[in-house]
Amino acid sequence: MIRIVYAGMVLAALTVLVGCSEPTPHASDRDLAGLLLEVDPDPDPEVVAWAGCLDTVKDCVEGGGKVRACTTADACGPACVAALDRALVGADGVEAELDAFESVFVTPGAVCRASEADRR
Repeated sequence: MIRIVYAGMVLAALTVLVGCSEPTPHASDRDLAGLLLEVDPDPDPEVVAWAGCLDTVKDCVEGGGKVRACTTADACGPACVAALDRALVGADGVEAELDAFESVFVTPGAVCRASEADRR
């Protein structure tokens, strides 16, 4: 369950960083899927920082760390660490900590979710 949640967070970050566009159809590829992934040549720095935070926390937790300890000011910013601390009040157990993290960093409109992530 934990791996699925973190895989979802990383997938969400990658989806924001990678744009989707429709390819120009060629006679030889009419049967191919309708979307190609293209790297955004000018990614939003806020989104890049947010994705870096998610990746840092994911790697730390997968390595045995606790959500609270893995979410550092260096990786995620002091305001977001403070917001997570508030969300973690009363959280008991890994699932509750992951829910708190998601509510602060991943859920659309969350206080520490990159604003560009909500526009895609």
